[in-house]
Amino acid sequence: MRTAFVNTENTERFLLAFQALQNRGASEACLLVVDGQPGLGKTTTVQWWATQNECGYVRAKKEWTPCWMLRDILASLGVTVQFQRFEPLFKECVKKISERAMSAERNREIFAIVIDEVDYISRQVRLLETLRDLSDLLEVPVVLVGMGKVRNNLTRFPQVARRVSQFVEFKEIPFGDTKKIAKALTDVEIGDDLLAFLHKSAAGYTSELKECLAAVERFGKMNGGPVDLAAMDGQTLMHERSTSKPILVRA
Repeated sequence: MRTAFVNTENTERFLLAFQALQNRGASEACLLVVDGQPGLGKTTTVQWWATQNECGYVRAKKEWTPCWMLRDILASLGVTVQFQRFEPLFKECVKKISERAMSAERNREIFAIVIDEVDYISRQVRLLETLRDLSDLLEVPVVLVGMGKVRNNLTRFPQVARRVSQFVEFKEIPFGDTKKIAKALTDVEIGDDLLAFLHKSAAGYTSELKECLAAVERFGKMNGGPVDLAAMDGQTLMHERSTSKPILVRA
């Protein structure tokens, strides 16, 4: 299949939320939380967005310490440091993020720090408060990306939760997005009846949809011509997430 980013309704909601954050009234409210179940395209979206805008992007680690987190943030900005103690690491982070933010402002560009897999740290007050301190000092947006529990976990820390300007929940994609993704990623013509079956089978999850599309493309390239529901009757599309049972095409 082709490699391409497809702008879905979830993506549009994320972009609108970030725009609203930029226009916020309270300057210290610099946090944006993106949550939703796995497989809905959160990581794909924020990685694409961070790359397009040359933002810092890091994935949280289960064993992160404040120092390790700061080193990872600096590394995402192309900065390698030998500091081991928190204070010099924090000062270097403030310096480098400030430089990037000011450069982006001069060029009328976007800059933010994206922390993915934030579920790992959403109950760790030392890490959250370090991010809050960076955000407060620099007024630079920090995007926190995780699953459904992130929002609830943050409520345990009012000093952090008050800094959240926007929440974006990624939801199951509509049929229109399924058609867009199929057109962008596959090299075979897929009938609308088969697309409808794919959409139902994937249940709105982009990860499952891509697995289905890969199976359809393999079938189409082996057999030639457009592929519809009747042509693929009896073929395996994917394996169901919770049971691992195969999902077969039924005309």
